Amino acid sequence: MKKPIIKIIDEIDIINSLNKGIFNNYKIIIKDGCCSCKEVLFDSCEIEKVDFTKHKIKKLEFIDCKLYNCDLSNIEFEQISITRCEFINCKMMGTNFIESSLFDCLFDNCLCRYINFSNVKIKNSMFKNTIFTESNFLEIITNNLNIDNCDFTSAQFYNNDFKGIDFSTSLLNNITTDLKSIKNITVNSKQAVDLSILLDINVKL
Repeated sequence: MKKPIIKIIDEIDIINSLNKGIFNNYKIIIKDGCCSCKEVLFDSCEIEKVDFTKHKIKKLEFIDCKLYNCDLSNIEFEQISITRCEFINCKMMGTNFIESSLFDCLFDNCLCRYINFSNVKIKNSMFKNTIFTESNFLEIITNNLNIDNCDFTSAQFYNNDFKGIDFSTSLLNNITTDLKSIKNITVNSKQAVDLSILLDINVKL
């Protein structure tokens, strides 16, 4: 990851930074301590404790960024690329990643309940200690995705390319899935029994 152009951006100085034209953006409007704009690209920044839900940014992108304790809940990330970024202790409930790409990204200790990963490409990335309960994973294409100690309880997995992914340290309780999504994945013995029930297979122990 490149050295950040701005070391830290937080909720106090985010508007200040946008006004200085440091980022690619179109027509920023400031009102009541919040900003509205068409498009913002954060490039090579560390962003800390920013509540993006109160800023009306229609298109938001990140390249070479680290985000700590930020709230990105219900943000629309449709048809964009997020490259070489780390999301640490972030809240991303209901965030929408439809037809987007994640390249070289880390999600660590994030709250991603109800997140929507539909038609997403994920390459060289890691999900760690993150909650994905009741989330949607639909027609995802992966290349080198590592998953460690995540919670996928009641998630939906359909028509995904998860070949070679190790889910054995994570929770897959009460998921709904199809054969394609679980073909050639790695699971632990308990998960194997639970998945066999979904596929109407009887297992004798």
